[in-house]
Amino acid sequence: MKIKLNPDQEKIIRDELQSGHFRNVEEVIAEALQALREKERSQSAATPNGQQRDAVREMLDFVEKNHTRLDTVSVKELMHEGHRL
Repeated sequence: MKIKLNPDQEKIIRDELQSGHFRNVEEVIAEALQALREKERSQSAATPNGQQRDAVREMLDFVEKNHTRLDTVSVKELMHEGHRL
């Protein structure tokens, strides 16, 4: 993937590299993407249905990680099981 950065963005990356916080550009980008993901999750949790969405997302992550089938499981059951874990 190729991306174009504006001069301000390039400066941020150079500053982070010079500070020694990161070894390479990829680490800076990975950290920035992780921060974006965390921001999205915290904003999602602030919405009325955010906690339910987070619970479903966590369970779907669990299902994917553990190769579990969901053929006969409803979203309601999935959420209930998520709260029990």
